[in-house]
Amino acid sequence: MVATICSYINGPFIKNNTILYRQYQQDIFEKCKNENCLVILPTGLGKTIIGILLIAHSLQKYPDGKVLLLAPTRPLITQHYCSCRQFLKMDENEICTLTGKISPDQRMLQFNNSKIIISTPQVIKNDLERDRYKLDYVSLIIFDEAHRTKGNYSYNFISNEYMERGCSDPMVLGLTASPGKDLDHIQQICNNLYIEKIIYKAHEDEDVKDYFHEIDIIVESVDLDVKFIEIREIWNDLFKKMLNFFIIKEILSPNQKYFSKLTFLNIIRDITLSLKFENDFGLDVTEEELIENFTYQEPKIIDIIREKNLNIQTIFSYCSSCISILHAKELLETQELVLFKSFLEKIKLKSEHDIRSAERIVKTEHFKLIYFMINNKNTSRIFHPKIKRIKSIIHGEYEHYKNKKIIIFTQYREMAEILKNHLNLEFKGRLIFEKFIGQSAKMDDLGFSQIKQSEILQKFRNNEIDVLIATSVAEEGLDIPNVDSIIFYEPIPSEIRTIQRRGRTGRFSDGRCYVLITEGTVDEIFYKVALRKECTMKEVLQEPEALTLCDSLYREKIKFPKTIDTNYDQLSDYKTRKLREKTHLTNRKIDEILNELDNFRKSEDYQNLKSLGLTLCSDLLNLNQNQMRNKIMKSNSNNQASKNAKKKIYLNKNVKTIINLVEIFSNNDVLEYSKLEKLAMEEDIVDKKFFLHFNQACNLGYLKREQSKVRFIKSFKQ
Repeated sequence: MVATICSYINGPFIKNNTILYRQYQQDIFEKCKNENCLVILPTGLGKTIIGILLIAHSLQKYPDGKVLLLAPTRPLITQHYCSCRQFLKMDENEICTLTGKISPDQRMLQFNNSKIIISTPQVIKNDLERDRYKLDYVSLIIFDEAHRTKGNYSYNFISNEYMERGCSDPMVLGLTASPGKDLDHIQQICNNLYIEKIIYKAHEDEDVKDYFHEIDIIVESVDLDVKFIEIREIWNDLFKKMLNFFIIKEILSPNQKYFSKLTFLNIIRDITLSLKFENDFGLDVTEEELIENFTYQEPKIIDIIREKNLNIQTIFSYCSSCISILHAKELLETQELVLFKSFLEKIKLKSEHDIRSAERIVKTEHFKLIYFMINNKNTSRIFHPKIKRIKSIIHGEYEHYKNKKIIIFTQYREMAEILKNHLNLEFKGRLIFEKFIGQSAKMDDLGFSQIKQSEILQKFRNNEIDVLIATSVAEEGLDIPNVDSIIFYEPIPSEIRTIQRRGRTGRFSDGRCYVLITEGTVDEIFYKVALRKECTMKEVLQEPEALTLCDSLYREKIKFPKTIDTNYDQLSDYKTRKLREKTHLTNRKIDEILNELDNFRKSEDYQNLKSLGLTLCSDLLNLNQNQMRNKIMKSNSNNQASKNAKKKIYLNKNVKTIINLVEIFSNNDVLEYSKLEKLAMEEDIVDKKFFLHFNQACNLGYLKREQSKVRFIKSFKQ
């Protein structure tokens, strides 16, 4: 790519004068051309443009190749599709989007016929597992929001598949504004994406500071109302009562000053992993899992449980009670009284369904007293002080800064609705407020569809909506118009989400970020935690020498065949294709199992267990991989056949009656169809009922229709 005199970046696949020249983008692009790179740029500095430049370069280098652009959500997919059409000089039919709403047949055709495939990772993973297409011709994969490349997320599978079974010249670009809180998290992303180089730009860097606008962080502290404090003290006393169970059993120390939901989640994790580690001899517990999840209390919790002969289920139940109490306390202190009340109703409902952890709370005098207090008419008129403060902030923005474009972030959908109602009433006739929430599978709260989300964003762009009250759906990557101020209704303890939220402002002009904090609550802790994590992340990125990057990749030029196998033959026969896909998926799973077994047999753990005199299943079987594969496949087939056989036993009584009628009244196993209808009529099986059940008997192979006759095939009693 070259910059023209008019300060645009142009090239063979770039539409003329559509991408404004920025030196740092050109420099980053040059570094990404030949190595797998993780590009970390603050929000608003144009990560998408770097991806576009690399796509154009890849298509120029390999005209017969493909580019795969992955993003975690469908709205982001649509956004990338629009960017590719806007900036790339190519036939629009060669750019496609793949989502789970498109049938596998259509996905196969679109993948094979397109040059640029933009997709959610789950769809690609699903198709690759079933061998619907391959990555042999993909010369570049872009992983947007690359910080998600952890755990079991689909990015990991695709990256590994690409490097192990993909093209001979693999190229990866990871894009993110916030890769993770510390060295271990960033290293995990680098490992999973086979990163060879990290490119990081901070706001203060000379080459980007002219494109960055200052964001003032303004912390707005509020004090709880006396009525809230009164309820909180009663609720705290209830928590101490539940906490006493763990102190008496010596699972927790009375000297510990702070207890959070994480305290009790760690107890559950410790016990669960301890049992798993022992029962499975540690076969599927990795060192990372142990380090990440064990709290390493001394003595270990599992040892205390055994020494005191404690009931594990009771401990889990008390943990659940404490987590519920702490969550309710968090809602009371940091949200609105309505959310606290709603959560108490949920606890009450669980108690009515005999859930012990909820019953334990509801039966206390503390719960009964608080439940009475919050349903009192006087209490219902009390609002959280954040409500008043947020009104004051918006008044200041509107009157002092003449600003109408604001995004308010909140954790809870219910809170978004409450804020919308309060603010619409306060600013009626001056500002228009709308909530912006994601989709949901809950029957009582379906959320907003993607079409609805797009409509709201378009109205926001067109100034038909002034202020968005958004949940986490607005944090990541969406093309939301620049706003001059952001309001955090509450801080969040995640550095990634904090950076993503804050990045919604300061794109084209200086911005303000207000953070509402209730003093003496988890708000203060979460705010400090996010700041600490962000500082640690920056320290790692500014001195990345501690990171171990990939240095063993071998590349050679991709050799494209004259014709690409499009797998069209699979489309012609659906049953054959499904069987082929199922077999391929089974083989892949078997390979994973066998590789795990093989790796285990080579491990030090295996030798230690053998030295203890233990005999393992694999030693008794003494099978090679082919033998094991055949046994697994045979077992799988037998299980499936057994399932199919069982299915045929359960027949509707009307189906059985029709089969019996044919068997009894047929002559040489043949009966007139009209006679069968009359016989069935006497059994009250008529019209649609007869038609449906007769066809079912034929479909299951018990009867066969031969023009005007019915043939008896077999009895269901066999």
